[in-house]
Amino acid sequence: MCCVVQGFAVRLSVVVLGLAGLAPLPALAQEPFEGRGYFIACGEEGCFLNAAGFDLFVAADQGAAMLADLPMLAAVEFRGTLSEIGDSSAALHLEAVERVADDLYEGNLQAMQGDWRPVGEANPFLIGIYGMDWVEILMEEEQDRFMMSVGDACADGVVYAGMAISLYRHGDDPGADACWGLEFIDDARLSLRDLSGDFGVVDFERVID
Repeated sequence: MCCVVQGFAVRLSVVVLGLAGLAPLPALAQEPFEGRGYFIACGEEGCFLNAAGFDLFVAADQGAAMLADLPMLAAVEFRGTLSEIGDSSAALHLEAVERVADDLYEGNLQAMQGDWRPVGEANPFLIGIYGMDWVEILMEEEQDRFMMSVGDACADGVVYAGMAISLYRHGDDPGADACWGLEFIDDARLSLRDLSGDFGVVDFERVID
């Protein structure tokens, strides 16, 4: 598993605060939900999960204490009730949660956290992976933000012998914008295969401030 990257905690805090500060969503009828997802982080007002293409906010009085001791990106099975459902976010009243011991992608997601620069790239471009957010940054300015969804196939059905990462642009239509296959990951290097375009394998090196 990767070392802690200086500056990453600050970036993740910004993501968490941004989600907590979303404009109130139209209140919809509550909907029961159960499934598998990943724990993201906790803040003063509650905790966040990511599941089924949604960032789920669990308020402090809605079961957040059940998540507080989990490591970041821990895979969990959970049950609860959804409300305030938007395009890619919802509130969750958490009723039960259980750690998944044999998740195929948890360790890879944890190792991918932080900032990565394409090897040999002359432009000041990098990608930042914070929780389940994939952020493209040019000259220290955010250009695009995507939600990641992982599995053994891309959203368009292309099967990959490993972890496939489908990217969905925040605030855009529900279709996936790209899909990458994880070829290699360690503390210093990340290799991804473009499964929806013509880039082939792209090597990244970790950015350490």
